This record gives sequence, structure tokens and C-alpha cells, in this order.
Amino acid sequence: MNRARLGVVVLAAALAVATRVRAADVRVQDLCKAVVEDPNYKIRVQAALVLGKVRDPAAVPSLIKALADPNATVRGIAAGALGDIGDATATDPLRELARRENDGFVKSQANKALALLNGAAAKRAKIYLAFGPFTGGVKTAGPEAAKIIADALARELAKLPSVTLTLSPADQHNFAKTGLLGFYIDGNITRLEDVVAGGASETNCDVKVMVARWPQKSIISWTNAGASLQSGSRPRDKDGARRDCLEASAGQLSEELGHFFKSQGG
Repeated sequence: MNRARLGVVVLAAALAVATRVRAADVRVQDLCKAVVEDPNYKIRVQAALVLGKVRDPAAVPSLIKALADPNATVRGIAAGALGDIGDATATDPLRELARRENDGFVKSQANKALALLNGAAAKRAKIYLAFGPFTGGVKTAGPEAAKIIADALARELAKLPSVTLTLSPADQHNFAKTGLLGFYIDGNITRLEDVVAGGASETNCDVKVMVARWPQKSIISWTNAGASLQSGSRPRDKDGARRDCLEASAGQLSEELGHFFKSQGG
């Protein structure tokens, strides 16, 4: 489809939505193409607006790409559309947009979309997860290493459709009335070291994680995971290998913990 024709399709789709024609009559694939490829920013804005009204999850990948659009209006409208669609896969891209964005309109749209996604997650959630500080491990693992583990676990477990990581202060204070199951996740890094073997440098790590009831913090189980990766000799190579090793361990733990939370209704 040529660019002129694509622009006509987008404007026609906008008119269709405005006149309340059924969503099935709007060609979502054309809108998805327009929101990332049309050279006219006004068409890209219109495409994002319509996709937000149609609320077809198939539009999410294209709208996520549009969060990097050079035009601030496109970025902001795309963020709003993702909030309207309510697909949890947009959470991390929206968080990143809110973190890096300097434009006030775009930042506010990203934060509003995140609020909508968090609200939707809380409504369907059956399980609330709280995280500890992941301290008390080996001396070679400082606060930054602990943060890598905690962030990776939170990111992966938040993808479970019935899990929420956020609660209002009132719900935290009266947790029993929420009807949610609460779990507390904490642990420590029991090994994080660089060794030389056969002339090559290798990074090894082991992580131990506890699952407890929340808010009582009565321990249910412990689990652990580890990884080994080749690393270079330069400090930045070792830093990168340590991060990759910790994230690989967190990935294994997330998979195991995910099975447990699914068995609990998550």
C-alpha cells in the first residue's frame, strides 16, 4: 500500500471510530503500519488515537515501537493508547519511557497509562508479592548486585496475570480484607566471584531465595540457582559478566517461583 493510500485508510479508520462503526471494520494492521511508518506525524498521531479506541491487543507491539517516535505527540498518544488497551506487556516499555522522557506531556501520558495498567492488574490479581532487601550475602555482592536480583525477579513475576506488586496503603494496612494471598520474597547472593581457569576468566554466582507468607513473613520454602559465564579481563567486561550471571540466576528462580505461584492461583 502506498503512503498516500495508507494515510487515507488511517483517516477513514478515525472516521469509522468517531461514528461508532464496529471495531472489526477498522483495519488494525493498516493502523499498526501507519503508526510506525507513515512520514506524516499527524497520520501517526491519528493512527495511535484510533488504536487506543479500538483496543485490539494486536496493536501493542506497534504502539510500543511508537514510544520511540521522534515526535513527542506521537509518543504521548501511543503511551495513552497502551494504557487504554491494558496489555501488561506494555508495562516495562512505559516505565522506561517515563524514566527517560523529558517532555512533560509524554511523561504524564506514560504515568497515566502505567496507573491504568497497575489498576487493571490489581483488579484481577489473586496474589500480592512483596520483596525484601536481598542483603546479607557474600561481601563481593554489594547493593547493586542485590538490586539486580530483586529487579529481575519482580520484572518476571509481575508478568503472571494474577500477580500484583502494588497495593494501596489502606489495603496494606487491612490486607486480610483484600481477599489476596500474600507472599514475601527475600534472599541473598551466596557466591559472586571471578576465577581464572585454563587461561580464561570465568564469573560464577549462586543466589538463594526464600518464600514466606505476607505479612506474617513465616517461611514456606527456600530455593537456589546459579550460573557460570565466561568473562573478559577488563573491569567493564567483568561487570557485564556479573550482571549477566545474576540475571541468568534470577531467570531460573523466576521460572521455579512462577510454577509455585501458579499453583497458588496465580
